[in-house]
Amino acid sequence: LREDPTDEEAHLAVARASADKGDVRTALRQLERMDQALRRELGTAPSPAAEAVRRSLLETVKQERGDPVAAPAAAAASGPAGNRLVGRRDVGDVFRERLAQADAGHGSTLLVTGPPGVGKSAVLDLAASLAGQRGWRTGRGTASAVEGPWPYAPVLEALGDLCRKHPSLLDGLDDNFRLELDRALSAREVSWGGESAHQRLFVAAAELLRLAAAGHGLLLVIDDIHEADQASLRLLHYLARCAAGEKAVLALAHRSGSDEALEEMQGSLITRGIGSRVELGPLGESATRRLLTQHFPDLDDEVATRIWAVSGGLPFAALELARAATEGRPGSVGAALPRGVRRTFERVAMLGSSFTTDELLAVAGVDEDDAYRHLEVAIAGLVVEPADTGYRFRHSLLREGLLSSMPAHTQAAARHEVAERLARLGAAPARVAHQFLLAGQPQKAIPYVLPAVEAAGALGAYRDALALVDAVRGYASGEDLARLLARRGDLLMAMGDPGSLTAYRDAIPVTSGTRRRLVRARLARAASFGGDFETARMALDGLELEGDAADGPILLARGNLAYFTGDIDAAWDAASAARSMLMTPEDPWQYVDLVALQGLIAHQRGEWFERFRLELRHTQGREGLATAVFDAHLCVAEYVLYGPVPYDEVIEQAEGLRRRASHFGALRGVAFATALIGEAALLKGDLDLAERELSEALELHRDADAPAGEAHSLQRLAEVALARGDKDGAQRLLQRALPLARWSIMSMHVLQRIYGTMISAAPDPWAARAAVDKAEATMGETDQCPFCAVMLAVPASIACADASDVEGARRHLAVAEESAARWES
Repeated sequence: LREDPTDEEAHLAVARASADKGDVRTALRQLERMDQALRRELGTAPSPAAEAVRRSLLETVKQERGDPVAAPAAAAASGPAGNRLVGRRDVGDVFRERLAQADAGHGSTLLVTGPPGVGKSAVLDLAASLAGQRGWRTGRGTASAVEGPWPYAPVLEALGDLCRKHPSLLDGLDDNFRLELDRALSAREVSWGGESAHQRLFVAAAELLRLAAAGHGLLLVIDDIHEADQASLRLLHYLARCAAGEKAVLALAHRSGSDEALEEMQGSLITRGIGSRVELGPLGESATRRLLTQHFPDLDDEVATRIWAVSGGLPFAALELARAATEGRPGSVGAALPRGVRRTFERVAMLGSSFTTDELLAVAGVDEDDAYRHLEVAIAGLVVEPADTGYRFRHSLLREGLLSSMPAHTQAAARHEVAERLARLGAAPARVAHQFLLAGQPQKAIPYVLPAVEAAGALGAYRDALALVDAVRGYASGEDLARLLARRGDLLMAMGDPGSLTAYRDAIPVTSGTRRRLVRARLARAASFGGDFETARMALDGLELEGDAADGPILLARGNLAYFTGDIDAAWDAASAARSMLMTPEDPWQYVDLVALQGLIAHQRGEWFERFRLELRHTQGREGLATAVFDAHLCVAEYVLYGPVPYDEVIEQAEGLRRRASHFGALRGVAFATALIGEAALLKGDLDLAERELSEALELHRDADAPAGEAHSLQRLAEVALARGDKDGAQRLLQRALPLARWSIMSMHVLQRIYGTMISAAPDPWAARAAVDKAEATMGETDQCPFCAVMLAVPASIACADASDVEGARRHLAVAEESAARWES
């Protein structure tokens, strides 16, 4: 095992040997290690034979323990008894209805919300039970902010649970999707090249969802999403939309009063009709009494009355108080555990909602025998329970109660010790960093933040990575500070945030060598996209090619600056020189820039469609390049819409491109093709199809952190609204599009369209004329593409004429005629 920690047979041999000696707990601990190694190194689950051994060992433990977890009171607290939830019949009916609709191919998402202890987890248990009765596949995960182990953790936990129960699913996936999911599920440490890798993960996860939903159906259950990272919420948003056309239901639970990101996700799903909210309120007095009678039939009536008053109708609180009353103790978690056991599990609670045996022994602060004894007491006290691998707290409120009972100074010292022990155990860097940060030790978190940021960036969790950087950058120095500040610029640039300019400027003085050259090149790139050409020139001034990793980015930055300042020939020369250095799928971020630049130049020359076909031929058998090509051609594809190809043929070709992009895991490619279908439908007059496809394209671009595509889709949706006579609706969409367009690689194309549509959507001629002035005052010469100018010039000319500004109308008409001539072929 030291030579190969993924050798399943060796793990099983050690486990069986321990079991033969009567040491079942060591055998189970070995199987936990096997599971962790297989997931970390290979991204796979144990074999059915290994699972059979584990089940046999667990059965032995249950018999020795008397199976306290199966006791009626425990079942009442952790899940529904026989599919019956007191006072929740209407909720059960809702789930049955959604499952029936999904059986007909109309999947949906149910968002279960309510105060802590109201029974959300029990409702999710009910949903899983109902799905199981129908023969559906299920996967379950739980978010826990305190864990911080890996981006997308609760979603990956649910997908991992699904694959554990149905191991053949991964075998049915395309190799590209299998590779991406294996990488994400394994939680391996990886380096980030800056590419939008989460696109591939999103598409791979969606493909697994579709595969799992085929046949009887799929239910994905995720609890406590109010504690989920932002990356998880984005992935859930994407999967929820994918589930709408499948035999699939997502059941997500969160506490009332969720944050802005969660509210935004919910609002999007509910508005589109593919999600609905289930509000759980406290039980009434009669329902609370029925609940207590069902699980504690001998409970005194006077005690039941007091419990109802104290619990406020919250099922968890009522059951815990009733259990405490029957056991003759106070109704708190701490009172249920002896002092030494409570101290152990206060520290274990810092790990999150679940933990392995190795983690328990590492952080308990007592010797191994005492740790196992404390575990048995906690299980018997219904504070923790066995999980698929290791153990978990029976309810999040139990864990939170243990944490809240610790004084702040005691908790900080304990977290510091837990962090050090997790580090020695080889835990994920983000998990160690999280503990040090909560302990108030950001300096000690830095060595773990650095690899955690790389991993988060590689999986597209940009916002979460940025939060880690910002938590420690004020305490870093030297090489650590250089790496953090450079990555901060990369993360902001990946998110389309103009703050990347300041971040790169901050990084230049503290970096050196190749890293400094890269930072300067990326500053020039960001400044060019933002229209700050003076900063771009200053960043590139004096940078020469030196045969290192910065040469390609420097050439690309030169090309972008030349293009945006109108020197098309110089832009092409720089792009051609860069191509020979960057023509590899191993550096897709830079290649996306390159293809985008060459596509823009081809667009400027009226040669885009031919260029796009050439790029597609270059990608045959090279999936990484295919991803980059689809990613880079979002806006310049407009050329095909105004050529001689009939709209129906454009739609057919775009559908083919969408299938190809989906196959290669290129989320922006899927978004690009979806937007193209919607635009073609708009131009042919099929407004229903246009609205449907453009709305989907909008969501896809938002999921992919693509502000240009999001702005473009909003502008086209505004045109749909205008075609239906809804000028107010069009204006609202355009106001959302404007700030997104201003900071994007496609600003010079999209801004003209947005302002043109704003003019057309004005309520009266005088407002339209004022909108023309605003557009002219806002847009400089560098914001204008000679091809796209017609989109602004035509409505501007009409507005001027309607306002009796004949001179202005003629001036804009001349621009429109010149632009239209470029489209003649």
